[in-house]
Amino acid sequence: MDYGAFMKKFTLQPLPSTTEDLALNNLTFTVKDIFDVDGYVTGFGNPDWAQTHLAATLTAPSVLALLAEGATCVGKTVMDEMA
Repeated sequence: MDYGAFMKKFTLQPLPSTTEDLALNNLTFTVKDIFDVDGYVTGFGNPDWAQTHLAATLTAPSVLALLAEGATCVGKTVMDEMA
């Protein structure tokens, strides 16, 4: 299935917070296919690599930081192979 700029579409909701006044509330972002997201294969833009490797078991700290500030992740984007 062709998702255009997306390798995989999914939604990661912002992390629970005790405050509603977060810097990135109501904003969305995507992650390049070089960053690990728990439960998804990081393929580095290479379909063969993605088919032969397991899904990540942790999420990259940079992705977690955006989620902690209220942003919602909407998927992984295409990248040049092994960039």
